[in-house]
Parts: sequence; structure tokens; C-alpha cells
Amino acid sequence: MYIFIAFSSIIGFFVGNLVSPSTRWAKKEIQYWRGLTGDFKKQLKAEKRASGSDNDLDSLLDGDLNLSNILKFAQKNPAIVEQVKNAIGGLGAKPEIDDKSAFTDGRLR
Repeated sequence: MYIFIAFSSIIGFFVGNLVSPSTRWAKKEIQYWRGLTGDFKKQLKAEKRASGSDNDLDSLLDGDLNLSNILKFAQKNPAIVEQVKNAIGGLGAKPEIDDKSAFTDGRLR
């Protein structure tokens, strides 16, 4: 008996969600906003292509990190690539600190 009540309640819940006017309205609203954002993204990409800023550092920092974009940026801006290489080269292995240098017998107090 309880199983039948639980089953019919679950089925009723699902059917109610399918035919609910508020759910239909919400789905249409979501589609509307997705369409607007898709159009906005297409417009931004078209503006970037028109202005020729595909290889700009700003486009890379905006999250457009395709390998081809990085290679194009590196070819057009060798000075920045050299600066990055020098900065990374400075992060190499550092000499170890000799902890026993203050004591003549090599012991720590």
C-alpha cells in the first residue's frame, strides 16, 4: 500500500513538472538568455577578428590559450618571449645552505 502511494506521488511529481507553466516559462527564459550570450560572444569574436587583436597579449590573458594562438603570439613578440625565458631561467636550482658552517666541529647546539 505504501509503495503504491510513494510510486504514485513520484509519478505525479514528474508529470506536474512536465506540464507546469512556470517550468515552461523558465525554460524559455533560459533559452532566451543563452541566445543573447551566444550572440554577444559571436559579436566579440567578430570584433577581435576585425581589429586584428587575435595575437595580442590581452586575448591570451582573457583565456584564449589555444596552442596556435600562443605560437602566433610568440612569433610576433620575441622580446616578450625572451623576458619570460630570462625570468624562468632565474628560477633555477639555488645552492644549498650549509647549516653547519657556523660551527667548527659540525655539530648543532
